[in-house]
Amino acid sequence: MVKIGDYNILKINRMYQGGAFFEEISEDTRGDSREVYISGQDIPDDIGPGEELNVFVYNDSKGNLLATLDQPLALVDQFAALKVVDIQEFGAFLDMGLKKDLFLPNRRQSVPIIEDSVVVVRVLLDIDGKSLVGDTDLEIYFNRDISELKEDQEVDLLVYGSTPLGLMVIVDNDFPGLVYRSEVFKEPETGDKLTGWISKIREDGKLDISLKRKGYYAVIDSSETLLQLIKDNDGFLNLHDKSSPDDIKEKLGMSKKLFKKIAGGLYRDGLITIESDGLRLVEKKI
Repeated sequence: MVKIGDYNILKINRMYQGGAFFEEISEDTRGDSREVYISGQDIPDDIGPGEELNVFVYNDSKGNLLATLDQPLALVDQFAALKVVDIQEFGAFLDMGLKKDLFLPNRRQSVPIIEDSVVVVRVLLDIDGKSLVGDTDLEIYFNRDISELKEDQEVDLLVYGSTPLGLMVIVDNDFPGLVYRSEVFKEPETGDKLTGWISKIREDGKLDISLKRKGYYAVIDSSETLLQLIKDNDGFLNLHDKSSPDDIKEKLGMSKKLFKKIAGGLYRDGLITIESDGLRLVEKKI
């Protein structure tokens, strides 16, 4: 059975008006089926009956099944940060990277929806089982089985909101997490993607997330960050031991104590020189 909102490998049955229909797909045990159409603009010229394509399947406004080789921004049963492109009385429409926008019904809006803003949604099939929609009530879709997770594990983060305590993030597109305010030096926006590390696993299935690695590896990562920043600034960075802690935090996301420690290590390794007004990259002689 074809899976709407996901990739399917389908075989072309017949050509039609420059496009093609794939073999009919059984929808239930009674043998009912629906054809899947792909526009001629979406298939190579030399494709014909009997050939298979790996296509993303979705539905048009009339419920017909369509296929495309375009890559969507999310699949069914995934979280995604999508831009609001239109708002109507009955709901909003989000850019999903396809010719058809994703519908976000009013009944599935639990946060304010503003045109041209980014909103994080869960992509799912509507109650009819045939239409892709979005839902902003994310809590009900989080995975609470944390048995396979470990502290200090590196994870991908998607920012979906904030509280006085910190940033609410989706961890590895599956779990709820929180980054405390003390960890945040620059306020990310909704939809931003970050890298973090699990600092604590709670019994309720929620995760405390750090934006920095602990111990030895944190110093290594920060050293690479500082060195790369110096390179990106034409070999000179206007930060030094007289710079304010706030300035260092804003530009590097680290404390002044750690900055001085890392700069000293890079100096001892012969990678930089420390000048009165900043750090300069040492040019290697060939």
